[in-house]
Amino acid sequence: MTRSAIPRRFISCNAWLLCMLAFSQITSAAEMTLSDVVAAVLERHPDLSISRTDTAIAAADTQRVESLLDASINSSITGINEQIPVASDFQAVEKRTTRIQAAISKPLRNGDTLSVQGSYNRTGQDFISPFAAALARFNPEYRAQLDITYRHALLRGAKRPDYSLGLQSVEAKTSAAALSEHLVARALALKALNAFFQLAANDINVAIARQAVQRARDVLAYQRSREKFGLIEKADRLQAEALLAARNMDLQLAVAQRQTDESTLNRLMLNQSNPPIALKLPPLSPNAKIPDMDEIEPQVLLQRPDIKAIDAQLEAAEADLATVRDIDAMQLDVVAQLGTRALGSSAGVAAAGGLSINDRFASLSLEMQDTLGRNSARAAIRKAELTRQRLAGQRRQTLELIRDDLAAAITAIRTAIPNLRMARRLAIAEKRKYRTELKRYREGRSDTATLVQFEGELRNAELQERLQQLTLQLARHQLLWAKGNLLDNLNIELPQTVPSP
Repeated sequence: MTRSAIPRRFISCNAWLLCMLAFSQITSAAEMTLSDVVAAVLERHPDLSISRTDTAIAAADTQRVESLLDASINSSITGINEQIPVASDFQAVEKRTTRIQAAISKPLRNGDTLSVQGSYNRTGQDFISPFAAALARFNPEYRAQLDITYRHALLRGAKRPDYSLGLQSVEAKTSAAALSEHLVARALALKALNAFFQLAANDINVAIARQAVQRARDVLAYQRSREKFGLIEKADRLQAEALLAARNMDLQLAVAQRQTDESTLNRLMLNQSNPPIALKLPPLSPNAKIPDMDEIEPQVLLQRPDIKAIDAQLEAAEADLATVRDIDAMQLDVVAQLGTRALGSSAGVAAAGGLSINDRFASLSLEMQDTLGRNSARAAIRKAELTRQRLAGQRRQTLELIRDDLAAAITAIRTAIPNLRMARRLAIAEKRKYRTELKRYREGRSDTATLVQFEGELRNAELQERLQQLTLQLARHQLLWAKGNLLDNLNIELPQTVPSP
């Protein structure tokens, strides 16, 4: 053995040992199915947590809309001391007033408003003339007043659209936000699906590279034994060594690429320690029926959350548009008011008199209010109309994107099935050709260059067959994704909980 052959063999053995170490890590790892990978991504990825928070934010607007029917209460206590110049001794020169007022107003679902107001006054007066002071019947005097007001909206605010349509809008937006969570989950599931099959393709590359290395080692061992007996020249053995070195390099590159893609999948699953991953591929049935676009499209449009989310947004936009259109109307209200009045020399007499209808106040009025120009309302209406128009365009765009997804997946299946059949026939033919050529080579009826060429063609054919099989599996899962039922097929359910406030 020459000196130059020793380092080559040493390098070849080192490369083989490194690759075997990588293989031992793969085989020692726990197997993960596609369902395991997708579930791990959806369970740990922060994008879903953010989406759930967005859903909770949208749902919180319900309380804001419900606050439109909250009753409002106001009250005040006022003390007044007034000293005034007078033109007559019979006029009070000083007044001391204590006033207590309270009111409660309750908006109603039908757009009306019911209000109750009450006030209580104590007024004491000082006069210059004692005679004038004696003429004052009540000093101090106590007054009580109680009013009930009912406001009925005829135009703007009738049936309170800001409440009824506001609730409808919030519910639709909350539904759209919840569906956005499914959209995020779909995007993550697609990433996990592609990463899973990319790693599976790496496994195929590694396995085919290992087979090629083993064949090259067999050829080199055979050449060395023949060289000992002087049956071949040194150049033939060097060709075999170069073949083994090339196949070891291919194996090393395949292992390195697998480690890179394995790290990518680990990061997608948020694994901190980058553990080794072994994949368990789903079963393949190549003779399954090719799906028909016209048959599955109507069902897909009902399943895809993309369309459901946009439909919910359109419903919210319609409600918002109806709400702002109400603002553009003129305000015309009928206001009915009924109240009592009481006057007494003591607090008790005045309070009791405030509950009697002997002294009363009644009124019925028609109030009108409008804004000239209405630029603010018309701008809000225009904005709401454009929002609805934009969502309608997005819906049409989403429909076409769904059709693109379906067409791509169906076409991939349609082409992958015959491709796989042809790849299998090619692999069988290349294997027979290589075996025949190997037999001829051992009989001395062929040369090393031809054998190396046939071995490379066999390696490419076997790799193509395995990759075509994987392509068909990927295409079928991509069709499930395009139809919107990939997670159901993998028996994965999204959590229904939302973050606590």
